[in-house]
Amino acid sequence: MKFINKRGVISEYLPWILIAVAVLAIIMISIFLLKDQGVSLIDKIKSLFRG
Repeated sequence: MKFINKRGVISEYLPWILIAVAVLAIIMISIFLLKDQGVSLIDKIKSLFRG
């Protein structure tokens, strides 16, 4: 049976997991803060992609 170094796997993916959690937290906070402006926020995002 092959031995897998779990500490190496964790240290390899930990920065990406932290970045993903931080981005998710920022998105959730912005959704809660802009709840009243939700429709206009979606329109602004659509206009950014349309150019």
